[in-house]
Order: sequence, then structure tokens, then C-alpha cells
Amino acid sequence: MPKNYKLMEPKRYKVIAPAILLLLSLSQCSGQGENQATERRQPNQEERMDARRSFVEKEMSSIELYLADRNLDMQRSGTGLFYQVDRHERDTLRIESGDRVFYHYQIYLLNGTLLYASAEGQPAALQVDREDAIIGLHEALKYLSLGDSGRFVIPSHLAYGISGDQKKVPPLTALHYDLQVVAIEKLKP
Repeated sequence: MPKNYKLMEPKRYKVIAPAILLLLSLSQCSGQGENQATERRQPNQEERMDARRSFVEKEMSSIELYLADRNLDMQRSGTGLFYQVDRHERDTLRIESGDRVFYHYQIYLLNGTLLYASAEGQPAALQVDREDAIIGLHEALKYLSLGDSGRFVIPSHLAYGISGDQKKVPPLTALHYDLQVVAIEKLKP
């Protein structure tokens, strides 16, 4: 019996020892791979800033080409909103923060695709700076008065940003808005 035991013992170690070494080497490799993958997935702050700057430059270039292609002479606000207002009356009611504004709208991609529009005879309503809407729309409405219409190019950071609207507006997309104010309701603060 001891002879059989001694014969079996080396065979068992010959199988188990390489298996343990293989498992140890695989666990070390997978740990190194995870660290390298983590480093690749998380760029440092400077790289993120450079990528953001590059995106903003490309978006601005595409907006400028859009304006040039359509011969639109728009002014640019400090936030990056492009606007052109057609005044229909001189001494009229101006839109201010807190006002409820009734307006017709059409929203386009810069390639000309119509995304959304108000229904004929059914203006949209928004309380400026008080209700949920894109920042660029609130800013655009404050450039208008009762009866005015305007064209606005809203860069992605003032529109739906990195997520889009989860329906028709893709992420990181500048939009063209046509707006016409039909009524203003002054609300007391």
C-alpha cells in the first residue's frame, strides 16, 4: 500500500501545481488589465478640457457655416446664442423674467430638418425663467416683445446638451428656433 501511495503522490502534484500557477498568473494579468482599462476610460482633466474646447470650436465653425450658407446676419450674445429679431411694433410690451409668454415656434436641426412646431392656432406657453425648458429658449424669448418674431441658433450647451431630448434631438446638437410672440401675460412676482 505505501508503494501505491508514493506513486500517486507525485502525479497528483504534477497536475495540481501547474493549475495553481496558471490561476495565479491569470489573476495577476486580469488585475493589470483592469488597471490599464480604468486608466484608458478616465482621461485626465486636461484631456477632457482639450476635448471640450475642440468640440466647441467645431460646433462654432458649423454654426458660422450654417449662417453663411443661409445669408443670416445674426448677432451673438455673451452666452453664445445667435439671434435676429424682426420688430413689428415700436412701443410694445417687453418680455421679462416671470412673464407667461404665448408663442409659436418651429425647431430645426442645422441641416434643415424640422423637428417640432407649434400647432396652427395653438401657441405654446412658458413662464420665462420659472418653468422647465432649455436655457436658450428662456434667453431667446427675453430678446422679443409682443408681436415680434425672431430667428435663433442655440448651441448645444444652451439646448439639450450631452443627452439630447431622448426623442428627436441628438446629443450635442445646435438648434435653429423660429419664434413669434402672440401674447404676454404679466404675472406679479
